Amino acid sequence: MYIQTERLILRNFTDGDLDSFLEYHNDPEVAKYQGWGIPYPREDAVAFISSMKERVAPRQGGWIQFAIALKDTDELVGDLGCYIKEDDVRQARIGFTLSSKHWRKGYMTEVIPHLLEYLFEDMDVHRVVADCDTENAASYRTLEKIGFRREAHFVESYLDNGVYTSEYHYGLLQREWRENLKGR
Repeated sequence: MYIQTERLILRNFTDGDLDSFLEYHNDPEVAKYQGWGIPYPREDAVAFISSMKERVAPRQGGWIQFAIALKDTDELVGDLGCYIKEDDVRQARIGFTLSSKHWRKGYMTEVIPHLLEYLFEDMDVHRVVADCDTENAASYRTLEKIGFRREAHFVESYLDNGVYTSEYHYGLLQREWRENLKGR
């Protein structure tokens, strides 16, 4: 995977991403709404990057995470993941993480549409979904800005560090993408 935007590159992870990856995975503000605890171990980061750097495309029943790097410096600033449903190859889920040093710069609204273009046009995916904690306003605003529709609000549905949290679920159809959002 190698996609360029105005300011970013969406690419496979490399061994050189390790320190930046560990930095944002160990940031309490970033980890707050993610599924990992901190401290995030170095050996887990090494294993994760090793498992992702050779994957070339989403595969049915498994996640793939792509590195998001600055175009000018190739500095890792976050990651964007995709999961193709095991029982339906035309449905996908996305998820994203961004280093807090790079929040409020519009990076996710710049890069996610490129992954959506790939999923809807190259892979002929019918539907893409995403979810986020109801307290994670930056994430749900990003999804809404890109064109995702809020489809559900699940109250205290997700156990996170011993506390039940609530989630919003979002969806976007291929036909909606083509009619309203493609190329904007």
